[in-house]
Amino acid sequence: MAPRLLGELVARGTRSTVHAYGRGAVIKVPVPSTPEGWILAEAQYAEAARGAGAPAPRLLGVEEIEGRAASVWERVGGTSMWQLVVDRPDLSAALGQLLADVQHVLFELVPPVTLPRQRDRLVSKIRRAAATVDPSLGRALAFLPPPVGSPRLCHGDLHPSNVLLGRDGPVIVDWFDASRGDPIADVARSSVTLLNDGANPPEHLPGADPATLGVLTGAYLARLREHLEIDDDLLARWQAVSAVGRIAEGVARGPLLDVWSRFQSAAGVHAAAN
Repeated sequence: MAPRLLGELVARGTRSTVHAYGRGAVIKVPVPSTPEGWILAEAQYAEAARGAGAPAPRLLGVEEIEGRAASVWERVGGTSMWQLVVDRPDLSAALGQLLADVQHVLFELVPPVTLPRQRDRLVSKIRRAAATVDPSLGRALAFLPPPVGSPRLCHGDLHPSNVLLGRDGPVIVDWFDASRGDPIADVARSSVTLLNDGANPPEHLPGADPATLGVLTGAYLARLREHLEIDDDLLARWQAVSAVGRIAEGVARGPLLDVWSRFQSAAGVHAAAN
């Protein structure tokens, strides 16, 4: 059977576009720069997370569009959390708290063994950043915190654009970076995705002013501190190494390099004091 024609554009990301695809479905089509195999890997991770109890959309199949794999998903009614932030800035604090609650639900789940290890993914990204951007970024490997406790289900890229507010509750999309790992590392990763790019919001969170994003971020972290014991020094360490890892993803480097530089300066001061 020939693939259906692509319908209206539903969402646009850095790795793919999402289009309506028949009744009750959408199709995720990779952009040309997205590596081969990304769509298939994300489909596998999302199905594994959904099987573990995560609020992920149901995979309907995989088709070929212009010679490349494209994944077909059930269409979730509702709007993205980020669009609601843009439309209703007065709700930014409440939505930041909801983002934290959604993430904490994942941390309560046992991760499927088929998911990659969080540490392996981060090491790979740091090495790529060192090889393609600046060799000095490889120093971040020395600051990776040691593993503690049992690994939990981590989304790896949880921010408001990846949460859809459906009729039956929040649904999380874009599972490519899912892993088994440390919840504090996942919180750190989310916090660096919420950084402003100078006076502008990040590319994946368009349309809101930095003050609104700041309110959301503050409420998000405050609510997570109600759920988890978060040591400030450990969080800062995870944020620093996560920032270096994110540099390998081709996003704006400025805010990420600032996080890494501040951490290195503080670490140097601490080392001198000791």
